[in-house]
Formats: sequence, structure tokens, C-alpha cells
Amino acid sequence: MMRNVWENPFISHECAHFGIEKAPLDTSIYETYAQCNEDLIVEGVLRALMQRCGRSMESIRYIEIGANHPIQTNSTYLLYKIYNASGVLVEAIPRLADNLRKIRPRDTVVNCAITATHAETVTFHVHEKNELSSVNAEHIARFYTHGGKEKIIETITCPNMHINDFMKQYGAGPVDYLSIDIEGLDAEVIAAMDQVFAPTILQCEHSGRTDMLMALMKERGYNLLAITDVNLLFSRAGVI
Repeated sequence: MMRNVWENPFISHECAHFGIEKAPLDTSIYETYAQCNEDLIVEGVLRALMQRCGRSMESIRYIEIGANHPIQTNSTYLLYKIYNASGVLVEAIPRLADNLRKIRPRDTVVNCAITATHAETVTFHVHEKNELSSVNAEHIARFYTHGGKEKIIETITCPNMHINDFMKQYGAGPVDYLSIDIEGLDAEVIAAMDQVFAPTILQCEHSGRTDMLMALMKERGYNLLAITDVNLLFSRAGVI
């Protein structure tokens, strides 16, 4: 599929600000769907890796834990749309899982929470800004500018899978890209994940804990690949 491109508005703005004409050749800005353009970073790295390995981009396999919306702030939609890649999307809120199934039919959608516990169910707090929803209500409280815990609109009981049980069932084969966005539990879940599961690229929210996550991932054989305002991306040493 051809990707969408638009004239870069930042260049137009800056040229107008300084009163100079733009260069003769148009400069485009490429479509991106992730929260801080992480999908463009991952796309570029995987294009290089697929070229080296003689694999097609369509063969890319991803897992997105905490998928939320099928398009907006979604880390894997670009790979799904442009390259026909596919994988597994995990979402705890049933209505959001239904949207994922509707918009992403090639993906496997799993409606559950992923934690470091073996409990069959967990209590899940749904915020009016559903991206902030979490098992951890105290993590939600940090987002006081969005109403914090006062804006939790419902509390549900949802199925739960320990990260290793989930990976045994859905991530046993090679995984090119694992994105984890579970609002406050990212580090806990990564620490609990058996090292037999070794995605090529792993992305998680840093929540101001960059040094701790770097140390954790270094112990697991990963190098820091990129930092955005929200996420850290790590690559498995010796592969990228």
C-alpha cells in the first residue's frame, strides 16, 4: 500500500517566520500513528533488519500489550497498514478490544490484563481518558492534570494473564517488536518475563525511570536504541 504524505507544515511555518521562500523541491511529512512517532523509528530499524535478513516487511510479527485504540497512539498500526504485517494486540477494556477486532481483522486480539501475578482476574480502573486506565489506581493519580483518580468512570473485573503464561501462548515464536504500555506496570512485567522470550525490539514507557529501565534491560542483553518523550526503545544486542 502507498503511504500518505503531506507537505511539511513545520517547514512552511519556519520559512514564513523568517520571511524566506521554501526550497523548490517539496518536503513531505510522513504519516505516523504512535504517541511520539515511535512507529517511524521502529519502521526504519526493521527495514534495515529485514533487508539484511532477506525477509519481507510483511513477515514482521509484533505484540502490543495495552493496544487501546486501533489507530491513534497505536505503536503497530503503521506496520499493519503499510506493510500488511500482523501480530497480537492485548487490551483489557472490552469495548476497546471490540474496536481492535473490527479495525484490525488480521491481528489476534486478546481481551485481558497482563501482569506479574498469576491471579485469574484483576481489578481494572477505567479512566475517562481511557489511555490512562490501569490496574494501578495510584499510577492514575499522577495524572492530576487529567483529573487523576477522580475521573475513574468505572472499575471492572477482567481476566488476567501472567506475562510468561501469555508469552508461552502468543509469543513463543520470534517476535520482532514488543510494545508494552500498561500504565505503571511496565517495569514490573518486564522484570517478570522469562528471558527465553527475547523480542528484537522492546518498547516501554519510562515514566521518568530511564536509568532503572536501562539497567534492567542491560541485564537482559539489550541496548538502548531510542528515547522519546514517553517511551524507551531497546534492541537485542548482537541483532541490531
